[in-house]
Amino acid sequence: MISMVIPLWNEEDMVDPLMARLWSLSSKLESDIELVLVNDGSVDNTHEKLLASLNKFSCWKLIKLSRNFGQQAAYRAGLDAATGDAVIFLDADLQDPPEIIPDMIRQWREGAKLVTACRKSRAEPPGRKLFFGLFHELFHRITGGVMPKNSGTFALMDRAIVDHLKKMPELSIFFPALRSWVGYRQAQVWYDRSDRQEGKPKQTFMRLLNYAWDGVTSFSEAPLKMIGLLGFIIAIPCLIYAAALIVIFFLQKLGFLLQLQVLGFTTLAVAVFGLGGIQLICLGVIGEYLGRVYREVKGRPPYIVE
Repeated sequence: MISMVIPLWNEEDMVDPLMARLWSLSSKLESDIELVLVNDGSVDNTHEKLLASLNKFSCWKLIKLSRNFGQQAAYRAGLDAATGDAVIFLDADLQDPPEIIPDMIRQWREGAKLVTACRKSRAEPPGRKLFFGLFHELFHRITGGVMPKNSGTFALMDRAIVDHLKKMPELSIFFPALRSWVGYRQAQVWYDRSDRQEGKPKQTFMRLLNYAWDGVTSFSEAPLKMIGLLGFIIAIPCLIYAAALIVIFFLQKLGFLLQLQVLGFTTLAVAVFGLGGIQLICLGVIGEYLGRVYREVKGRPPYIVE
């Protein structure tokens, strides 16, 4: 059996096209399909529409969370409930086409434990497209290529990987990289990502930014290392400047460079505001990592099922 985990949040406009595509897909697959849909605290009619449209499927689960816990927590809730020999993560907006799932299942049957869907192209507004491209390139570099470039949550995982993921108690989780980190034989399928055809994107820019930051801080200490590098970069010109001021001071005592005026207030103001701003940025990065530790130590559940 293949389990398909699909989180939804205020997606009533996507329920009908999503169910139609999944029904068409299920008739073409040789494997039995278990649908695991997670209502991540929707406040519209998503839950009612799902209940009305799921009855034609032979095997399904509908999980309603007590509030909106976020996409990764919803995926974890679905992962905990899925019972299939393999689990597929799929977003409800249909930008990732379910029609390539047979290719993913074929590679899984040929021995791959993780089959990741990677995008050859993506139909997005220019700003979002640029942001996604920069993130994937930066993330790939600073994490040592922990996950395939231009990939997201859309993937098929063997039960072996699923069992390892379920044992990991992380709260600030980033599934696209964590499942690749587990190891085993991995494969990719490539596709062109379409624009959202129904409704409006539910992921705001700030949500995407937080999602990207969670991925970076979960799999890389590069931001912390950059603090030391930044301090070194700043210290070198400061030391050179200080040495130049000392040389000018002694030369003026000897009667040279008397026409050169060194304004002490300007130098002091630049140094205080420049270094003060950099220190606040560094403290902010350190605070982000400490905040992650604080969230993990509290040990609250990643989601609550209503």
